[in-house]
Amino acid sequence: MIVREWIACLRAVTRFRGYRPQPVTARTFMRWIRQYDAVDRPHILRLLNRVQYLTEDDVRRALVQMNRTILTRLKDSGIPPEKVIYIQVDDAGSSSPVMLNMLRDAANLERQKCRFVDSKNVLELHKVTNELEQGAIIYVDDFAGTGNQFCKTRRFIAEYIIGNFSEFLLIVGGCEEAIHQLGKWGVEPVVRYVHSKMDRPLHASSNFFAPDVKQRMRKLCTDISQNSGLGYEELATMMILYRNAPNTVPLLLRGSLNQTLRRGLFPRFKDLPVSALR
Repeated sequence: MIVREWIACLRAVTRFRGYRPQPVTARTFMRWIRQYDAVDRPHILRLLNRVQYLTEDDVRRALVQMNRTILTRLKDSGIPPEKVIYIQVDDAGSSSPVMLNMLRDAANLERQKCRFVDSKNVLELHKVTNELEQGAIIYVDDFAGTGNQFCKTRRFIAEYIIGNFSEFLLIVGGCEEAIHQLGKWGVEPVVRYVHSKMDRPLHASSNFFAPDVKQRMRKLCTDISQNSGLGYEELATMMILYRNAPNTVPLLLRGSLNQTLRRGLFPRFKDLPVSALR
């Protein structure tokens, strides 16, 4: 058992390099896994093997490639870059502005004379779309779970879009639930990694674990938090991005708020105690 855990530790330290909220080290790994009973650890390590981790380079490369595909399609349809508007879809400091800035710099979008608008600046959005009259709007983010957050933003800004614009949501990863919802809004999702329910061992639809093991793993999550143990809307996602874990990731991997009840291997910034962020 000890040998297996140290092998898993070495793999994790190498594989999850660059996770920003809390680096994955031998110390954080052992502190995480040894919170749990020895009988549960092999199953937790199997769960860990199902994590899909995306490094900063992975994210940058995916954004640039998908964006190139969209711009090529638009150009073939007679829409040049000057008629393309990029929109960040959340508050400053969240993932969307960071992803848009990364894409802007990596793809040299400013030199192509693309436009950039904050979704909260509806007067600027009204002005730009009224000026262009037609073109395309590309919303940029890293991950979409249910799609609820994006659809709330889209609903708010819809009345300020003047003219005829094709709309795209460019995301590195997205759950099938979000992709389904986006279709209702006439926004085309452009996703590098589609995260299906079957890719999530603790999701209600998955048969990755034997039923008794799955029940036990889910209980370990809900013991941490009855309401959010399996992540937002019980999506139980397994996609971790270098910058932060989505709030849809099970608490078995993230740990509890302030890391008091349980420590996580991939805590979100908001999961960490204030003292750890100083």
